[in-house]
Amino acid sequence: MTRILAGLSGMAALLLAVAGCATPVVVPEVLQQPKDAGIYTRFNLWYSDPSEISSLNVQQGRFLPVGSRVEPEFATERELVFRDEQGARYVIDFDAGMRMCAMRDFIREFLTLDSPEKQFEGVRPEALPYIRRGEVVPGMSRQEVLLAYGPPPACRTPSLRNETWIYWIAPEQTIRVVFRNDKVRNIINANE
Repeated sequence: MTRILAGLSGMAALLLAVAGCATPVVVPEVLQQPKDAGIYTRFNLWYSDPSEISSLNVQQGRFLPVGSRVEPEFATERELVFRDEQGARYVIDFDAGMRMCAMRDFIREFLTLDSPEKQFEGVRPEALPYIRRGEVVPGMSRQEVLLAYGPPPACRTPSLRNETWIYWIAPEQTIRVVFRNDKVRNIINANE
């Protein structure tokens, strides 16, 4: 009898753990989306496989452009699933330990109710082609870097006030975006 009760307790704990991983996150509620308002990406989202996108935004392969209108399908504490306007499906594997935030915070970092026109307010015209190509170059502002690359993962760059932001360009390689007076001074690829 004791073994049966122990087995049942273990199964109950396992069910609770599995159920906890699948806790739904309602994206429109997180964004406080009014009826009929669009949801857009805040930055270029890089991926090699749209069904396995790292929340670290590793800059390999192709990217979904900043300002893309998306339709969230569902979210849990471990993944965010959405479609673009053409119906292509994307799945972001969320790593709370590396992002150092909860899924709700990541959703607010990645998605916005602001139209692309509103997101690009204050962006210098000469920076737009670089942002649209997913590039960062010297002279860009922090806002422009955020549109092109997104926020750097907090595990490598704990604060956006830091003078250096670190991004992954491959699973084992990083680059450093160095700011001086809130403008990109240099991009350092120490892997070369």
